[in-house]
Amino acid sequence: MKIILVRHGEAENATPTISDTQRELTDKGVSDIHKIGRFIKNSALAVKQVYYSPYLRTKHTAEILSEELKYGGEMLASDDLAAGKGCSDIISCLVNFSNSDTVLLVGHNPDITYFAARLLGNATVAENLIFQPGSTIAINVAREKFAHGQIIWAISPDNLGI
Repeated sequence: MKIILVRHGEAENATPTISDTQRELTDKGVSDIHKIGRFIKNSALAVKQVYYSPYLRTKHTAEILSEELKYGGEMLASDDLAAGKGCSDIISCLVNFSNSDTVLLVGHNPDITYFAARLLGNATVAENLIFQPGSTIAINVAREKFAHGQIIWAISPDNLGI
């Protein structure tokens, strides 16, 4: 299966009146996610399901991506993608998809970096993955193992001119 991991776009800083879960995307964050959405739309991958962390910035990221992709399905919030959860428990949802399906997951760093490394079958590769806000990596991985996957792409919105 193909798993597209996206780190939420750049978000405002937490303050005494704004909790981490309620942080909004900045204007740059919104712009960057539109770029990433157009990039994914122009790829050969057709997203079958979108999951996102229940935080406001990841929900907004998923909404922008769904708009750009013209995704008509239901976006699903998953506590498994919340900050500090490590992302690995989302596999229980992913086993229901086929190896030809593409699923998009929106989460937080460093969890999404470590999850990408797990899907690639090499925990030490996390040191070499740079997941700036809005960055994405697509991995082709067998749903029977969820390991030893291959990178399809890895890109930051700062590298896109679209």
